[in-house]
Amino acid sequence: MAHTAKRNIFRDAEAGSPYAGLGLAYMYHRGKNMDPDPQLAMEWYVRSAEAGCSVAKWELAKIYRDGSIAEKDGRMFASYLKAAADAGVPEAKVELGLALIRGAHMERDEASALRWMRSAAVQGDPMALFMTGYMYGRGMGTPRDVSEQEQWYARAGLKGNGDLFYWIGRNFEYGLFNVETDPSEAGRWYKMGADMGHEKCLICWRRVLSTLDGGRSDSIEERDGILMGSDVEREKLAREHALNAADYCFETGDEEGAFENYTISAELGDPLAMFTLAMMYHAGVHVKRSDRKAMELMMKASVAGSEDAQFTIGTFYEEGIGLKRNVEEAVRYYTKAAANGYLAAYYRLSLYVERPEIHVRNSVTGGR
Repeated sequence: MAHTAKRNIFRDAEAGSPYAGLGLAYMYHRGKNMDPDPQLAMEWYVRSAEAGCSVAKWELAKIYRDGSIAEKDGRMFASYLKAAADAGVPEAKVELGLALIRGAHMERDEASALRWMRSAAVQGDPMALFMTGYMYGRGMGTPRDVSEQEQWYARAGLKGNGDLFYWIGRNFEYGLFNVETDPSEAGRWYKMGADMGHEKCLICWRRVLSTLDGGRSDSIEERDGILMGSDVEREKLAREHALNAADYCFETGDEEGAFENYTISAELGDPLAMFTLAMMYHAGVHVKRSDRKAMELMMKASVAGSEDAQFTIGTFYEEGIGLKRNVEEAVRYYTKAAANGYLAAYYRLSLYVERPEIHVRNSVTGGR
């Protein structure tokens, strides 16, 4: 982040900007441009939440749920979760619905769970679309209605991706996460993922078809063993191994080894490795400095989903660094970064758009 932008975020956070506070909390939490400091991260998350930032409320709920930078606390989790859901965060509504179904840190209430799930589904959240259909189909919190189930399932099929379909299929196949075992339903969702080219879904769909034809079903351990041998899993392991080796080399001062391993990981599709290589070219670390090569890799990293690259490109457009200044493009890249979890991007967006949370949410859900 440029020095001016960093100075401004401190100034605006102290002045009470909820988005500057959120950005500072994230930077202290993740060690972005400063040393990590869990205590300061929590302080700024709380100040941002108290100033009305719905994203900060959701982050605090997750922190108290997982015990990441503060101790797990069921009461605080439930409090911030409800606050985030009330503020319109669809992921918080889904989490609240699941907590009400399970009776986790609150009394079980399937009718209320359905109301929260349906509210998130109306916003276009794919998980909520599935869960709303599931609850109608099983009569959870409402009379059973298969027609409603199929309508919500159809919408989930249009909005979801292969990873979601794999998760749903696996839950139906093995009865996980309060989903009733149903091999036929498992096959339906695996097939959706298989049609999108999702390798795990394709493997699981074929195994389920065999079971439905009278073959022996795999245990979950057997299935995991089969999946671990898939091409996509082997490539993932190779990518992660190279990235970990690169990080180790970098930490120990072996710039050549770091560059070689980041290159291997990047060529296997890792967005973080692409971004790190871009920064090495930008700073001239181990290689001759080349902003052209850095920008080429930065753009590839952005397309591959690197929120760091998206945020950095946003700053380049905003400040005219290596690119012609273009605020509209800066906002577009900041929006991508924020949607992918780079919370400091909400602060930069707040300088150009009203209610950045809604702006980012609409960019993900298509305006629902």
